[in-house]
Amino acid sequence: RFQVKAPRVWLDTRPDLRPPAPDDLSPTMIPYLKAHPYRLHVPGVYGVLAGSSMAPVILLENGPLHPQSGDLYPSLETAWEGAKPMRQMHWLWQIWELWPVLRDLGVASSLLNLELVRVEGWRIRLRELAGDQGHPPALSTLAAVWQPLVQAAHPALVEPLTEVLAEMQPPNSGSSEAISALSARLNHILLTQAAQVSLRVSLAGATSTGPTQPRNEDTCYPTRLEVPTPDGGTPCLAIVCDGVGGHDGGEVASQLAVQSLQLQLRGLLSEAQSESQVLPPDIIKQQIEAVIRIANDVINHQNDQQSRAERQRMGTTLALAVLVPQRIQTANGWSRVDELYIAHVGDSRVYWITPDYCHLLTVDHDIAAREVIAARQLLPLAQERPDGGALTQAIGTRSADYLHPTVQRFILDETGVLLLCSDGLSDNQRVEEAWANYIGLIVKDIVSLESAVASWIELANQKNGHDNTAVVLMHCKATTRAAAPLATDIADRQQLPPTELTAASRALLYGETAAEPESASAQTGGFRVRSLPWWVWLISAAILIAGGLSLLTILRPAGEPDPLPPIERSP
Repeated sequence: RFQVKAPRVWLDTRPDLRPPAPDDLSPTMIPYLKAHPYRLHVPGVYGVLAGSSMAPVILLENGPLHPQSGDLYPSLETAWEGAKPMRQMHWLWQIWELWPVLRDLGVASSLLNLELVRVEGWRIRLRELAGDQGHPPALSTLAAVWQPLVQAAHPALVEPLTEVLAEMQPPNSGSSEAISALSARLNHILLTQAAQVSLRVSLAGATSTGPTQPRNEDTCYPTRLEVPTPDGGTPCLAIVCDGVGGHDGGEVASQLAVQSLQLQLRGLLSEAQSESQVLPPDIIKQQIEAVIRIANDVINHQNDQQSRAERQRMGTTLALAVLVPQRIQTANGWSRVDELYIAHVGDSRVYWITPDYCHLLTVDHDIAAREVIAARQLLPLAQERPDGGALTQAIGTRSADYLHPTVQRFILDETGVLLLCSDGLSDNQRVEEAWANYIGLIVKDIVSLESAVASWIELANQKNGHDNTAVVLMHCKATTRAAAPLATDIADRQQLPPTELTAASRALLYGETAAEPESASAQTGGFRVRSLPWWVWLISAAILIAGGLSLLTILRPAGEPDPLPPIERSP
């Protein structure tokens, strides 16, 4: 069944058959399963090959292998020297974010063996997970691994990173206070480098009822072409919602969610622009989660008012992308940095696509994923369940106490396209199979963004055709920023224009007719953290009233001397 393509790289020649699965899950497999939400960086267990004459061998899919050649992507050490400082810092930041996750799973040592740490463009990918022996490794151990990288880093990074390494050495460097301080330092270094990159963004979106559905329960924003300016222009916001539940309920839920989120997030962006200090990623994530919960309660209240129960309760999935402007002080003065925040609920997806690769940034909230994370089933088997694709998360079906949206922060340093879509397009791996046919034409401006959206929808209708489809494309063009600094006076900064908002909404968001009352604020680690402004709740109340081939990595059987397990390739 398995064809050897290279040492430890195998091709599954019968992907239509169920992968070989063990009767019991071994302790070695458990961290892979529990790390399922981090598939962007961590491989998963495909199956286990066993026989009477051989010890069991674990097969890993989603490994750092080139999809055509089957070759391993370069190690971090190999790619380090030729990388730009922004890319170097972004790699370290991803390792820093993975460190506590893998430490809790007992596999933080995976980040200490740099031969296991691979890079594909901007992202870190692990070849496999290495178990911690005894106690979890200390932060000083990670600092020792980083030391030669820092010494060989771009000159702009050497001094600030050397100071960070020194702060990672003391015995108390693992305390929550020390970790928060280190995160702030590393984030500041990352944003300082990101300030050298300027983004020009255009957006377009559309929905389709599809060839077989009687009504369209998908909603998106925007529904036309938008071309924001890089400094102070139209908010860079993209939303896709796929409604579920009851007659006409899904359509209402998705529209309510888009209206609520659109207005709330515009206000959040306006607030972010008025900040004089960098807001930590965790604070912005909390604010985005909060506005999603408000949208949830708008729909949940509507369900209660209409006495909807069980399957008749309307709800919606969500895929959201927003560029949040931050101001960072550099050697050249104040500069703007655009941070990309991705949020999702349910099985609507977000992809980052360049001419070189297609990265799925989200992991579906469904029963199959729940079973894997609970370490009860391998992913291929969980996906075969009759209820494997059933949602475990949706906006509006229950109280916000039960809602757990996933929010992630990314820093873009390359030109590419962010694709947000409902499962009408993503089902049956249509994006993974077809992305290469579309992306070059978009990046090179051979086809318009609106035409590209129409092409993706046509693909969904022709190849899937069983559902509504929503598609939003965010084309991000990255260029080196000119040295001219931004004005240091906050009052001189340009407001986000209200675009299609009504006069009443403009008054709510920007205080055009009345001054906005001061919101309560708290000082946290030197950063001002605001609770949600009053207008967020008022807006929400107003809305409520208005109503192919896959790659496998193979682990060596226990007792074999080779420290690097085999890698395999399969569909």
